[in-house]
Amino acid sequence: MERLNICGCLLNASEQELLQYFKHPGVDLLEWRLDSFIHQRGHRQTVQLLSLLSSSDRHPVVVTNRPEREGGLFAGSDEDRMRLLWKAADHGADWIDLEDDVPHDHLAYFQKSNAGLLISHHDFGGTPDQATLGRLAENMAAQGARAIKLVTLAQVPQDNIRVLDMIGFGKKHLSIDVIAFCMGPLGRWSRLACLLLGSPWTYARLPGQISAAPGQPTIEELRRALELLA
Repeated sequence: MERLNICGCLLNASEQELLQYFKHPGVDLLEWRLDSFIHQRGHRQTVQLLSLLSSSDRHPVVVTNRPEREGGLFAGSDEDRMRLLWKAADHGADWIDLEDDVPHDHLAYFQKSNAGLLISHHDFGGTPDQATLGRLAENMAAQGARAIKLVTLAQVPQDNIRVLDMIGFGKKHLSIDVIAFCMGPLGRWSRLACLLLGSPWTYARLPGQISAAPGQPTIEELRRALELLA
C-alpha cells in the first residue's frame, strides 16, 4: 500500500468547507465521520453531501459511521448505518471503516465494491495484553480487510509498545497493513511513532475541527515532528 501518512478528521463542515478540506495541502487523506455530520447537520443534508465523493479532484477519503457502542454518535439501527456506508461506497469512497463486530453478511457488499475495507477495533478502557492484541489482529485480518486498525487507551507508557508491535506483527504474520497507536495523553507520541514503524497513516485534527479522539494532535504538530525526524 502507498504510504499516505497524515489523515485529517472531518467532523462537521458545510459543502463549501468540505470541498476545501478535500484538497487541504496539509494532509494526504481524510476521514469523514458521518455519525458526527448527522449529529450536527442532520441525516438528509449528510446524504446529500455524499455526492461530493464522486469528484476525482480530491484526497482519498475514508468514510466512517461510528456507532455509540464504539464511542461514536450514530444512534440508529445497524441496518440504517450500513445503508449510509453503502451510499458512500457507491459514490466513490476510497475506504470504508467498519468495526470488528459488524456481522459478516454486512461485509460482503463492501468486499465487492471498489472501496478498500478497513476493519477497526477501539478500546476506550485500556490496553489488552500482547496475546489478546494478536488474536484481535488475526480475527480482523480474516474478515477480508485491506487494512486493520487497532487503537487502545494508554494507561501506562508500556501500553504504547504493545500496540505499536502490532504493526510489525501484521506485516510479518498476517501480510496486512496495520494502523495502531494509543489514545490519551500517554499515547500521544505513538501517533507519530506508528508512521515510523510502517503504519500507512495516522490521524490528526484539521484547522477548524475539534479532536476526534483524546490525544489527537494537529496536522501542524505532526508535520513539524516529521520534519525534525527527516
